[in-house]
Amino acid sequence: MGVSSNIACSLNNQKDVKNIYFLLSIISVLVTALFLLFSCGTGGNDPEGTGEIDFTNHNTNYSILVRNYTGYNLVAFKGDVKAEKLIGGIPAISAGSLHGLPYRSDLFDKTEEFPLILLTEAQYNANKGNLVSQKNIPFTRMFAFYSKNGSNSTVYEIAEKLGGNNSLRIINPSQSLNVEIRLGGVAGQTIGYAPAGIRETTIKMNDGNFSFFPVFKRYNQMMDVIETVYPKREDGEPYRATTSFGISGNGNTVREYTMNLSDLLKNLPMTSGTALVVIDNQTGEGVRFMEGVSPRKTLSGLDHVPSGYSLTWQIDMRVNDYNYVDSIAVSNWKFGPIGDEVPLQISQTDGTLLGTINIEREKMYIISVKGVVGSTTNPLKAWISDTKEINVDDFYIN
Repeated sequence: MGVSSNIACSLNNQKDVKNIYFLLSIISVLVTALFLLFSCGTGGNDPEGTGEIDFTNHNTNYSILVRNYTGYNLVAFKGDVKAEKLIGGIPAISAGSLHGLPYRSDLFDKTEEFPLILLTEAQYNANKGNLVSQKNIPFTRMFAFYSKNGSNSTVYEIAEKLGGNNSLRIINPSQSLNVEIRLGGVAGQTIGYAPAGIRETTIKMNDGNFSFFPVFKRYNQMMDVIETVYPKREDGEPYRATTSFGISGNGNTVREYTMNLSDLLKNLPMTSGTALVVIDNQTGEGVRFMEGVSPRKTLSGLDHVPSGYSLTWQIDMRVNDYNYVDSIAVSNWKFGPIGDEVPLQISQTDGTLLGTINIEREKMYIISVKGVVGSTTNPLKAWISDTKEINVDDFYIN
């Protein structure tokens, strides 16, 4: 009986071990399947060209915000038309509803500017095995900027006139300047982006009458601002190029138009669409820039200037969908340590409050903050210590 019992017990133990190994193998398969499912679906990536694009609207954990005014489902890439650069999909949305593209930690790992390259879903599906063939003929390109620590609240609008059988050819000879083409005004909808280093960019357009406004943009890493300038004519108005696409009354058909920026803009003066505020912190603690009850953040997401440092804020002078204004009036700016911010005064020695002030386009305002919170002998104060012109000389194409 003792021997038989030992044999039976040994057999049972072997069955238990086999059962345990069987259960562990099932768990391993399930874990692997879940890992593959979630890793392939994260961020809208499609490295194998399966056509499974993430068109979900990411309201919170997004990378870039867009509004699609076209009738096309679009597929977005960061910087290049490659499977590993695929961000996600943008549905053809009625009335241009806000859409958040998915965040991918491998793509959005630092603060930088880049071309947001868009293909139609049909274009992508027809060429997903050879995406390089679409490198020079995307649906469109747009200038985009991602801040690692910022809010990334800028909304990039995809113009409804994009698509169709007509070609707008943009010749950009510059190796350093990026050019946006906007509709109707220098602050209008962007229809395309001709990056530096790519001499020729083609954008497909619908039939109709058009006024194209070129705008130059680049990220200034040292100042942490996006420099935005545009050329102006002798009368001070923004430069524009006008054309029509389609069939005219006499039966002629216009399908192509070329904007050669080297020829058109070589001798035109540039002007900025922004103002700058530089805070020079001469206090012993961090200070911030308040607008009403809200702190303003720098482009990279900072809202405190450390003691002994200076940071720059960009003031967008856009007044509507088409134009930038020459000046704006502000009366609710304050500067200082958190909870102890003070309004601007006339000068370092004159404590009279400024009240409403006019901020002018193309100007840089140096605001000095000095003193000690709670001190009566050396009170906290903020004043405009200097005003400079924004230099746009290096934006010229020659």
